[in-house]
Amino acid sequence: MRKKAVCSIAVLGCIVSVAAGCGSRAVDADMELAQNDVGAIAVSEEVQVVGLGEASHGVSEYQEMKAEVFQALVEHNGCRTFVIEGDFGNALKVDDYIHGGEGTAKEAAARIGFRIYRTEEMEALIEWMRAYNETAGEGADLHFCGMDMQWADSSKEYVLGVLEQIAPDAGAAYRDALAVLNDADMYDISQETFEQCLPVAERLIQEVDGARESIVEMLGDETFVIARECARSIYNCCDIRRSDREYNAVRDRHMAEKVQWFMEHGDGSVIFINGHNGHIGKVNSANYDCLGGLLAQQLGDSYFAIGTDAGVTSFNSQTDDGFEELTVENQNALTTLAGRTEQDYYYIDLEEAAADDGWDSILSDKQRMTSMNVTVMTAAKAFYTINAAPGDMYDAMIVFGEVSPTTLDQ
Repeated sequence: MRKKAVCSIAVLGCIVSVAAGCGSRAVDADMELAQNDVGAIAVSEEVQVVGLGEASHGVSEYQEMKAEVFQALVEHNGCRTFVIEGDFGNALKVDDYIHGGEGTAKEAAARIGFRIYRTEEMEALIEWMRAYNETAGEGADLHFCGMDMQWADSSKEYVLGVLEQIAPDAGAAYRDALAVLNDADMYDISQETFEQCLPVAERLIQEVDGARESIVEMLGDETFVIARECARSIYNCCDIRRSDREYNAVRDRHMAEKVQWFMEHGDGSVIFINGHNGHIGKVNSANYDCLGGLLAQQLGDSYFAIGTDAGVTSFNSQTDDGFEELTVENQNALTTLAGRTEQDYYYIDLEEAAADDGWDSILSDKQRMTSMNVTVMTAAKAFYTINAAPGDMYDAMIVFGEVSPTTLDQ
């Protein structure tokens, strides 16, 4: 059973006949069930985690949408935690900035790690969070977090900085032992090196655990909790990168663990997570358990997944030297409907829509949905789409007729 998102918003108000699935059969879809004011989205009280996916990382509308959905959840559901598909340790630097830290929003966006986030759209979100926190009441401040673990410098800086205050010799020894793990060389480090660093990171976790009483007494319980999670992030980084074959499965499993950690150490309010559709969806087309699938298993109806798609996708595709703008097309039943709306996009709650025969036919039939990462290596549609039933993957969708590239920060 899908969960219903509660939306007190204007509806589109028409019935449209479109081709469903492979395009050979026409159905009537009641567009009064679709909404066009994303800013009014709210989820039911049973929901603990809301995931918003993006069909491509390099799209302006998707980056803007993550801000709009998060802001709606802040207003309507008391959400306080924004979690991005970015490094845990690096996100601590962004969280410091939105709590009044030095620097600029541009510098904060660059600290997330991945080049795809160095955009004006991401800076606007970070700046909004900082402004919100300036007037937020006690305990109502927002937090910027990362659920990925593919970098090491920021996590090392935090945990070793803490350990060196408690046990200087031990801290220095771990700094030397883990010096080979550095962000500048991360993509050149061998799998054998990650394998060798794995037990070192495990011992670091044990070292922090052994120093818990001293850390709490000198620096506070929160510092201990974060330091330990930074140590665990270093371990996770090694675990993810030591194997090509298991990379995706291990990464998503560790990201699911991070989300659980945020739930355990948060304030009990709704948590918002954002990443690629392939992570957020409840079903993965590849042969492994994705983040969204793991959360759906663990949380049941308390996990609410929102996917995205577009008929025409113009995006920034990452290259070795930077980015290039590319355009791909993928018309399906969902994206065709977006072209019939005044604003060229709509939000649809899939449980509510499934009560309509036309929508149920669209949502239950497999169709090609756009799914690109940071680049497209081939123009063949099979390589930038997945064939799946929307109703199996998501609880809701935001669908566009056409989307445009992010505004990169030079």
